Amino acid sequence: MNVDDTSEPPSPSSADSLRRQVVEVATEMMRGPAAPARGGSESSDQSAMTLYLALLTDRLPVYARTMMELESRAGKASVEENLVPVAQATIRFYCEILAAKVSVFTKPDQLLQLRRVLTSRGMGPQAADTRVAAYLGQERELGRIAADVDCDAAAQLLIGTCVNYAFTKMLLDDVMPQEHFIDRAIRGLRLAP
Repeated sequence: MNVDDTSEPPSPSSADSLRRQVVEVATEMMRGPAAPARGGSESSDQSAMTLYLALLTDRLPVYARTMMELESRAGKASVEENLVPVAQATIRFYCEILAAKVSVFTKPDQLLQLRRVLTSRGMGPQAADTRVAAYLGQERELGRIAADVDCDAAAQLLIGTCVNYAFTKMLLDDVMPQEHFIDRAIRGLRLAP
């Protein structure tokens, strides 16, 4: 997910551009050297990759737009209120793609192929961390969070814990209500000056 290509306000064309990038990745993955011939488990392996890439094509632009909009909120509302949509979007995005992602990740050849293609295009999940860290950096400069906050670490903690929540929700029926979880996760960052 390379959402760092533009510092301009987010627009539908940003989402369209990202969608085109993912479609290009999907196309490259489908015709790449690791694309199997039809038949047997290789066909089902390719179906898993096709499903994962289709989900990315559909869901990633919406998730990326939430991340791109975050920096425009610096100095507005409260930091905690601004982080809630980020946590909600992260949980929603990963709840929608994790099952397909896990099936791709269990195939080492597909994982290597996916990693190679994403790396060559500057895409990957770290872009969400980068956006949140940049937002927190702006808020730190404004004095709205503590001066000693490690913005990169705080961003990684927030995104990582939300991904973990989505994974746990996929596995278990009895999980903490999402609103309560998000509130605790954001308060746990201890951002206040």
